[in-house]
This record gives sequence, structure tokens and C-alpha cells, in this order.
Amino acid sequence: GSLDHRPRIRDAKIIYCNIEPNEKAGFHGVHTTDRYFESTTSSDIFISSEKGLEVPGPTLEDSCHPLPVYGDYPAWMTATIAPTTDVSQTRAATTSSNDGEAFCRPYLQIVWSSPSTSNLPGNNSIQESTYDMEWLRKFRYDNGSRLRRLRRTEVRPVHAVRRDGPPSWYATPASQTEMRSLYAGEATNVKHASDGLMHVDYGTIIGEDGEVLREGLFRLLHSVFRDGAAVVSNTPFSHHHSEESFTMTCDNNDSSASQICHSLETMPDDDLPVSRVARAMSGGSLSHGSLYDDIFHVRVGERDGNNVAYTSTPLCPHQDMAYYESPPGVQLLHCAVMGTGVVGGESTLIDGMAAAYRLRELKPASFEALAQCPATFVKQRDRACMTYRRPHISLSEEGIGGLETTTEYREITAVHWSPPFEGPVCLPPRQVDHYYEAYADFASLLDTGDDGRTKGSAKNDDDELSCYAREFTWERKLRPGEMLVFNNRRMLHGRRGFSALGGASFAESQRHLVGCYTNIDDTLNQYRVLLRERGCSTSILNVGNGTNIIP
Repeated sequence: GSLDHRPRIRDAKIIYCNIEPNEKAGFHGVHTTDRYFESTTSSDIFISSEKGLEVPGPTLEDSCHPLPVYGDYPAWMTATIAPTTDVSQTRAATTSSNDGEAFCRPYLQIVWSSPSTSNLPGNNSIQESTYDMEWLRKFRYDNGSRLRRLRRTEVRPVHAVRRDGPPSWYATPASQTEMRSLYAGEATNVKHASDGLMHVDYGTIIGEDGEVLREGLFRLLHSVFRDGAAVVSNTPFSHHHSEESFTMTCDNNDSSASQICHSLETMPDDDLPVSRVARAMSGGSLSHGSLYDDIFHVRVGERDGNNVAYTSTPLCPHQDMAYYESPPGVQLLHCAVMGTGVVGGESTLIDGMAAAYRLRELKPASFEALAQCPATFVKQRDRACMTYRRPHISLSEEGIGGLETTTEYREITAVHWSPPFEGPVCLPPRQVDHYYEAYADFASLLDTGDDGRTKGSAKNDDDELSCYAREFTWERKLRPGEMLVFNNRRMLHGRRGFSALGGASFAESQRHLVGCYTNIDDTLNQYRVLLRERGCSTSILNVGNGTNIIP
């Protein structure tokens, strides 16, 4: 059959090589060293020539390529076999190159023979391939290695922001190691605020002349992808106006408040701080502007308002635009106005992916139902007619440990939850009851209700579902000058209902947020490039875009 024509391994051996990092022995873009030479015994094939061996250069930690296609090393490098025959000693001596010094590295050499030609008289040609062992170890696909990778990337409750503080993961030794790796001597100065989120000063992200400051941008991106959300503090009214001058004007009278709100809506996008930060995070572009424009304004009575967000009613935890095939990645909400007479209106967040993990622990049957039964998400109004069907919980296609058909060992790769924008349930009759029971369980796990008490199917206010919702719901009224930034694929956001305090003036009762979106792929790319620039190795939690994080 056709399998008989495949190359076969004639010999394989791990060798340790001393590499001269300054000598380039090839070029980018080829994945194996292929040579043909005469040989009569397998022992001859690993003897290096006077010019040395050609081996793949070391790849960076985030590289999926077996050869360097970026970074400091060439694709091919000249090497000589290490003189020691003691593998354990050589392995202990294996290091990375430092300041141009030679270093030792393990490689796998394989010699192949071709069945289609090996039986021909006088044909002793064979093919040799060389692979970097560190790269091979990184992509091992045995069950133990795959499970370890899953544990490094799957979002769990330990990673979730809590009502009374930051994720409990930050109390672990792994967190301390990561912080030292990312921030070196500044690690002790990078701390969560009292509300449990990282706060990054606007002036450390966008300079006075508008340039992007990479250190502050990295801190913001890392906080959003590690914790799910962050706050940009000291954000000005516009890029050319200080927060202080805005605050004094806003408090003067109703006419000034109206003028300020109008100014926000008519200001060029580039003058809006939310646009500046978003473009810095994504590498230059905003996304999902066809329905509400690239920049949208959240305030009661918004002109042409066509969304419940433009009212004062409470908003339950949800993701925006779940009716898109690819919903927005990151959402930014700049609190430009929050009058002193506004009662309520607190912003809320809960980690949807961590909650799904907890649902799997508490209610496995409900978890399985939400992973199998597709929901219908809709957006229908004047000039809009969008529908999309998908399960509330998405899992990786492959299982671990040979249990591919079960949900227990499959990574949670996305959560889709948006009650205000759900349509008819189009399921077979046998699934309907199970779906609604599971839906009620997940709702209890996610939503504390407008008064802070859990609503849903919970019969007992002290049951585990209700307790989880109360413990892991972040809630705070934004202040003028604060910008809430969160991963819309991972975090569910909401709002408490609000009203004006009796006797409050028009200016005192204003609540005006300015928002926009970025694409998840562009924003994740920006983060990973900045992470690479720092020369740090850290695990990236799943961002909720329906796939695994690799490597």
C-alpha cells in the first residue's frame, strides 16, 4: 500500500551541540536539514565534518515554527558535538546564549531511509533531519503534556476578579514569579487598587504629544488579558483638555452640562481619549462600528437611542454583540460625566469563563446541556437584522486522556451570554426542558440582580450558585476620569438601575459614558508582541475567542 512508500527511521539519537551564535550557517524558511551522503554503517552518520554540523537556531518561547523566523538567531547555526559523553552533565550545562558566548543545546538527529529506493542495487543514500529538542518538548502531544498546557491556559475561579479583591491567584508563588519576570525591580510597585482591578494612569499610556508609551500600554494589556479587566485612571475629558477644567465647567449649570455632552458627541474621534487608548491597544483600529458607529455614547435620552443601554433601567450581566459571528474583543467605557445627583448606576463585571468552569463543578449536567444546545442571539430593529446560533459554552474539539466525547476534559474556549439579545429556542423537544433548567442554573451563578441579590432558579439564598454570584461580582460606580477596559469575550458586564436624587439639577443628574470596541485578534497580537519584546515567558489565559492558546 501507500504506507510502504513512506520514509522509515533508520537511526535516531539525541546529541548535545556547542553552538557559535555569531555564525550564520543557512537562511530562514526551511524546516529541516536534508542531506544525502554515502554510509555503510549507522555509526558513521553522526560524525561531524570539519566545518561542523548545521542545526536549527533556538526559537523564542512564543514560536510555533521549528526554525527561528524572527528574533536574534538565524534559521541555521554552526555547531560541534559537545565533547562530554555524560548526558546528565551536558544537560545540566545546557544554557541560552549570553553576550555572544557559545552555548550547549540538545538536538534530535534522525536518519531516514526510503523503501522505494533502498532495495535498488548500489543505492545507499539516506536523508538526515535535525530537530531542536526544546522545540519538540514544547509541543509534545502526550496526554500529560496536553493536560499541563490546559492547566496553564484555562480560566478558573482562581483567576476571577472578586467582589472584595483581586483574583486569589495573586496570592500564589506562581504569581510572584510572573510579576518579577514581567516587571523586574518594578514588581513591588505593580499592585491592584482597592476595588480589585489594576489601575493604569492614562498619562503612562498616551503621552502629551499623543505618542503611545509602550510600558504603560503593556501594563494595561497584561491586566486585561490576565484579570479580564482594568481601569485607566486620570483620563482627561479630551486629549486636549484636562479633567480638572472639565469638572469645574460641568458643575456650573445645566446649560454648561448640555454643552459638554454635545461637545463629547461632536468631538473628532482622535480627540477622544477612549479612541486613543483603544487604537493603541489594537495597533491602530477600532471595530464593530456598523450599528452604533466606531464611538458610541451611553446616556439617557441619547439621540436616536435604540438600545436598552440608553435608558436608566438595570442591565443584567451580558456580552455585547453576541449575534455577531465574531463579537467585539475588548470594550472600553470612559466615564466622562457622573453627576453628584445620580443614585445607582454602578457598573458590574463577572468572569463568564471562570463561572462556566464553576458550573461544570457544581452542575455537570447543566454544563453539558449549555455546551451542546445552541442558543439564538438576535439584533433586529430598523436597519438591523442579525441572528446567530451557538451554544452558550464552547469547548475545544479534542479531549484529553482518550475521553474525547465527554465535557470533563475539554477546555472551555468561549462563553456566549446575552439575555437581552436572545431569540427563540430552536431545539428538539427532548432538549428544551434540559436547556431551560441549565439556563436557570447558569443565570443564578452569574446574576445577583439589581438589588445585589441573586435571581434565577435559586430556591435558597445560601446555595452555592447564589454564593458564587455574590462573591465574584465586581461592582463600582465609575468616577469622571475613569475608563473601564475589559475583555468582552471573557467578562460579562452590567449596570445597576439609576435615578436622579430628589431636587438634583440637570447637570447633577447626568451620566455619560463614551465607548468603543477593538478586535480580539488585533488586540491579542499587540499584547503578545509586547510580551515578546520584554523577553519574558508567561502563560496566557484563554481569551474566550473559541480556540486554545498556543504555545
